[in-house]
Amino acid sequence: NAGTHFWHAHTGLQKLDGLHGSIVVRQPPSKDPNSHLYDFDLTTHVVLLSDWLHEDAAERYPGRLAVNTGQDPENVLINGKGQFRDPNTGFMTNTPLETYTITPGRRYRFRMINAFASVCPA
Repeated sequence: NAGTHFWHAHTGLQKLDGLHGSIVVRQPPSKDPNSHLYDFDLTTHVVLLSDWLHEDAAERYPGRLAVNTGQDPENVLINGKGQFRDPNTGFMTNTPLETYTITPGRRYRFRMINAFASVCPA
């Protein structure tokens, strides 16, 4: 079927550890009932939102022998990209963030996928 699809692991906590991704199946514009709503449907305009724990999911969730550290992820990633500021040291990663190129006055189709495996951060 044409559309925006999402694949992810079904074993243990692998989805939470980042084993997921997007699959976009396109159809000819003549068969797309929404083609009149946008000028461009680019492969670079898929937005995959996910959480990033700074430890293995098996360490964070039930079964852990120590105190549960909570469910909130330390970061939100967009297409696997994000930055982190360590609250203890103030150190911040220098990872590039995801960017999207557009031209004013043009209409773009963005395909958004929520790949969060834990609760959304406050």
